[in-house]
This record gives sequence, C-alpha cells and structure tokens, in this order.
Amino acid sequence: MSKQKFTKSVTAVAALGAVAALGAAGGVLSSKNLAASSVGTPSVAALESRSLPGSFSEIIERVGPAVVSIRVTGSAPQSAAGADEIPEPFKRFFSEEFGKRFGYRFGTPDRQQRRAPRVQGMGSGFFVDADGHIVTNNHVVGNADKIEVMLKGGDTFEAELVGRDPKTDLALLRVKADGNIPDEKFPYVAFGDSDASKIGDWVIAMGSPFGLGQTATTGIVSARGRDIGAGPYDDFLQIDAPINKGNSGGPTFNVRGEVIGVNTAILSPTGVSAGIGFAVPSNMAKNVIAQLIKNGSVSRGWLGVNIQTVTPDLAAGLGMAKPEGALVSAVNDGSPAARAGLRSGDVIVAVNGERIETLRELPRYIANLAAGQDAKMTVFRGGSERTLAVTIGAMPRADKVAAAAPSKTDAPRFGMKLAALDDAARARFGLGRDDAGVVVTAVDPDGIAAEKGVRPGDVIRRISGQNVSSPADVARILEKALAGGKNDQRKALLVLVNRKGNDLYVALPLRDA
Repeated sequence: MSKQKFTKSVTAVAALGAVAALGAAGGVLSSKNLAASSVGTPSVAALESRSLPGSFSEIIERVGPAVVSIRVTGSAPQSAAGADEIPEPFKRFFSEEFGKRFGYRFGTPDRQQRRAPRVQGMGSGFFVDADGHIVTNNHVVGNADKIEVMLKGGDTFEAELVGRDPKTDLALLRVKADGNIPDEKFPYVAFGDSDASKIGDWVIAMGSPFGLGQTATTGIVSARGRDIGAGPYDDFLQIDAPINKGNSGGPTFNVRGEVIGVNTAILSPTGVSAGIGFAVPSNMAKNVIAQLIKNGSVSRGWLGVNIQTVTPDLAAGLGMAKPEGALVSAVNDGSPAARAGLRSGDVIVAVNGERIETLRELPRYIANLAAGQDAKMTVFRGGSERTLAVTIGAMPRADKVAAAAPSKTDAPRFGMKLAALDDAARARFGLGRDDAGVVVTAVDPDGIAAEKGVRPGDVIRRISGQNVSSPADVARILEKALAGGKNDQRKALLVLVNRKGNDLYVALPLRDA
C-alpha cells in the first residue's frame, strides 16, 4: 500500500477530534464536526459566485478519493450471471473474454461456475471519517457473507457491517482492523445541509454504475420532499444527474463538495437512468449514521397512535377551517399518547410549535425526537386548538410508531343499510359486549357511501362524537344535523368506522344527504 495515495487526498490532523466531537454532540453528525480535515470542505468562493461552473473537475478530484465501490458476495451456490442480466444497451461491450474474466458467461454456465461464490450485489459508498466508516445503502449490503470496498486507486479492503437502518435504507460499514490498513488515515467527506439545497441547484453524483469503476455525473436538484413509498420516512431529494445500477449508496455532492444526499433509487421503465433519481437527504442521513457509529442501531421516538389524512370532507366534519395535520383514529393503550390525554378524533396540527401540514410530516418529526424528551403537542379538538404535554417514548420493536391507518379516508355518503350488532357479530368484529356500534349490511353501488369508500361489514361506532347502538340512533343524529341550528355550522358528519379491527374516520357530507 503506497502512502502517497492517501497523503495527497487527506490531512489526518483532527481526524480523531472529529469523532470525539461527534460523541460530545450527543450523536448528531454534522458538517461542523467533520469539516476541519475532510476532503469535502474546499475553498470554493469562486465557484459559489458562478451560476454556471466552467468545470467540476476540481471538486471531483478533491472528493473522489473518499468514494468507494462495494462488492458483496454470498456463499450459496448459484450460477454466474448470464448475458440476459446485462442491460441491453451494454451487451455490445461484453466479449466472451470479458465474460471469462468477470463472471459473465454467454450460454449455460459450467459446473465450476455453478459452484463458485455468487456476486449478490454491487454498489457504492463513501468514507465519513478518517477511521474507515463508510456509508452505503442497506439494500446494497443485504445479508452478505463478505463485503469488500475498493478505493479509487484500486486498493481493496474487507469491511464489516456496523449497523443498518432499513426504514431509511442506510447502512454503515467499517474497514476491518486486520485488513492491511495504511498508516495514513482514510480520506473522507463531510455532510452538508440538505435543507439549504434548492430546486435548480447543481449536484454531482458519484459511484460505480454497472461495476465500471468510479464515475461522476452532474445535474440539478429536480424536486424535494418526494414520497416514493420506499419507507415510512420518505423525504427524498429528486435529482436528474444520471445514476444507475451500482450507484446505490454513493454520494450526491453540492458545489462545495459536501454530501447532501445518498443515492438510493431511480424511476425508470428500462432499469437504466431516465433522469429521475432519488437520494436520502443528508439531514436525515447524518442523524441515522451518527447513531449507527455510536450504538450500532437507530432509536426513534414513539407516540403510539394511528393517524390518517385530513381530507376536505373530514375537515368540514371536524369544523376545521382547512384540511391540515394528522387525524388520530386510534390511541394505543398505555402509550405516550394515551398518558398525555390524546383522544381518537383529535387532529395533531403542531409539535413544539412547528405546524404539521400533512400526515407524512408527523411520523418523521416524532421519529427524530429522543425517547424521554418532553414535547408540546397542539391538537384540534371540539372546534378549537389546545396544547398537551407529552413525553416521547422509545419505539417498540414492533415498530408501532405513528403510522397511517390502512384505510380509505374518502368520506362516506348516505345510501347504506344498517343493522344492530348481536353477540356473534361483536365477536366477529373484535368488539366487546359494551362496545357501541351498528354494522353496515349493504351499500348502494350508485350512492355516495359506495363512492366515498364505505363497505359492507364496516361497523359505525360513533357519529359526531356520539355513540350509536342501533340504526335508530344513526337516523336521529342525522335528522338533527339536517335540521341544522344556530350553533351547528358543520358541512359534514364525522363518523368513526371500525373496519377489520382498525378504527378510521370518514365524513358524511350533509349537502348530499
């Protein structure tokens, strides 16, 4: 191992101090902690003043040594990759000789190939400190038997898994201590502030697409806050810098050479870049990585509620001026929410003074709070807002974090038949003998109830906060609401429905009754 490869790319001074600062900061990995000696913190005042950089070569040359290729292998016997696994545009680059050297065989693999260890995956990553910690994607690592990282200069080291966080698809590796580590510290890059990135800002994506070796591509931030259904905390940066298979886990840099994202996914009908890529924002990643470095695992705050989207119809039924926040459809017994006095039907509109505009903001906010931390929660209840004090709990292993109730939230319409619950029906729906409710036995397919999502078998438990035990109760509440009154400005009735054991709210629009 040549020392020159490292001495040109990193200054080891304060490397251990950066790690110490990380611990002193209570596990929050920030650009301040990792900036002093990192290769990703250049003097680029001139670049910042340009709207269109003449070249990205200076930045790429500086941060490139910290970006690695990752090869993951398993021991299970399996045939080598066939030609069909190579993307169509690249097949013309692969000769028979190339296949022999790199594990691709055009045709049926022979017995020797079937017995060889298989390549489970390839990806990218980057050093975040001088002691060999590497950030990548969880899906790159998988359940590997062996992980190897290759530096830009070609030197290869075996790495071990420190910890993983499937919910954000992040993982942390570290070069093994017995892996011929050089005397000089590893080059590394610093996390920047992803919240400061704007749509239209230049970005540089780096990694090893298709195992070709280190590659840099450029583009812009195309969008922010993307939810692609990958996990409960989706908040991706969307970029148009081309990323492909093998780029997963690699960094996205801003023009200051700071990591503002971890490349994770692409949207493509062909499997190759279509100009739509997604990166985990650095402000989410740095907290996860700091916990993995310190503890090897990630701890998140827990509230203990089921929530659902506040639709315009539900907002009308609740008496809200506009749809916002997250509607609590159920509160778990013994949870922090229950101890704080949250109720089914409350709408959480703010936490610690920060407004919750949409449902998906709440799980991310709560998850970022520490267990034992006190928080002020603003809820809309009974026509007005009030503040409750809640002590955040630690998320149970069952992952019962604030999560969206699995249901449609479109408000139901009239056009349904109801029946009282007998003991058999209560048992079937998991209700106790004292639980109120009426069961929906039929729904008019052309009625508003069907249009809004009410189904036969749903159990209506409460309407406008009043328990119902018979169809007559429903008719009485409906008649009163239709008659109106000086103090009743509601445009819809709020209905609590139990569907297969899950409580959810729907709204009956009075204008259609």
